[in-house]
Amino acid sequence: MSYYHILIEVNDHISTIEQTRDIEIFDITEIQPYLHSILLPYFNENLLELEDENIAFKDVLHLEVKQTLLPIQHLIEEEQKLLPSDTDITISAYEIFNNRDLSQDVTTIILDLLEAIKLDADV
Repeated sequence: MSYYHILIEVNDHISTIEQTRDIEIFDITEIQPYLHSILLPYFNENLLELEDENIAFKDVLHLEVKQTLLPIQHLIEEEQKLLPSDTDITISAYEIFNNRDLSQDVTTIILDLLEAIKLDADV
């Protein structure tokens, strides 16, 4: 089984200061709902619909989809065990996503497939 992880960096309009924030959706086993609420709208430069908010396409700075063979927390725990016991380093999801042995970036593949089949936002 594969697990997908969607990482979105967005402009944050909470204050007058220009800030960004990360939205992370981990351990997705069924990608189809996210295809229609996030990936297809992103591809079509439309509003992204998350569970608790909507994000305008113009506010999305970066979107990535990562794939792993195990849930992210399991991978973090396994990598943490490999560190020497006297180490104060904590493994995060981003270390897992940057390790090509543990994670694969499938963003381009998904966007290429959307381009190839020209899915409509109304589907």
